[in-house]
Amino acid sequence: MESRYYETIHETGHLQVRFEPVFSPAGVFPAHWHEYVEILYIKEGLLSAIVQAAEYTLHANDLLIVNSGDLHMTRTSGCDYLILQVSDRQLRSYLPDFDRLRFDTIIHLDRSPENAPLLSCLLAMETYFQEQMPHYELLFTSRLYEFLYLLCRDHSTEGPSDFSMENNRDRQRITKVMKWIRTNYREPLTLDQASGSLAVSREYFCRLFKKYTGQTFLEYLNDVRTMQLAKELIQSDDTITVLMEKHGLTNYKVFLRTFHKLYGMSPQKYRTS
Repeated sequence: MESRYYETIHETGHLQVRFEPVFSPAGVFPAHWHEYVEILYIKEGLLSAIVQAAEYTLHANDLLIVNSGDLHMTRTSGCDYLILQVSDRQLRSYLPDFDRLRFDTIIHLDRSPENAPLLSCLLAMETYFQEQMPHYELLFTSRLYEFLYLLCRDHSTEGPSDFSMENNRDRQRITKVMKWIRTNYREPLTLDQASGSLAVSREYFCRLFKKYTGQTFLEYLNDVRTMQLAKELIQSDDTITVLMEKHGLTNYKVFLRTFHKLYGMSPQKYRTS
């Protein structure tokens, strides 16, 4: 199983998790999945997400929890949030039943007094992280453990996934297509090839792909190509035209629109920033 895509998760210092305050301008983070539980706490702004084909809209004081292995994408119109990512490996080290747990996807922290301790833990972790006093890692980890305990106690279920076998099969099929796109994105890929790889009609494939990724096949393909180009943009002196040809992009207007959607700026500015 391929554990990550687009998101190379760098754990923070000695914390053994990724923890980071983020301000995200308007943009789209395309469909992906990884072997980490991902928690987003929305401080300000608006974030929409598709997780396992279900759509969510999050506002300030909402938590989004993406279970390990869940296919998800996010879209923001400008959002200030905290991100916490904890690996399966780390969770299994102190949660023997981790593989039987599923966390609630959405928690509205301001709708119940019972959720106040969760918010307190997150804000304490943020304070320790920002101030970084000597040995802050110990304090951070103590609140992290408390936070995870509260999630397990109040916002998790144990047992088989509530997703049907059909949904799990469809996720695996879409994941197969996503992997095929990432491997062959430089080639002139077509919708007929994509639908044919699953032995389904074009119409059914389009509905299925949109359902699980929140994007059309072409939008996803352009995102993959553009993000691969962006990686090379700051490392290469090649012109943008040359890089477009290298990464399978043929329409300059579509490329500019996609690049601005993903990075909030022109490729020229991105290269010099």
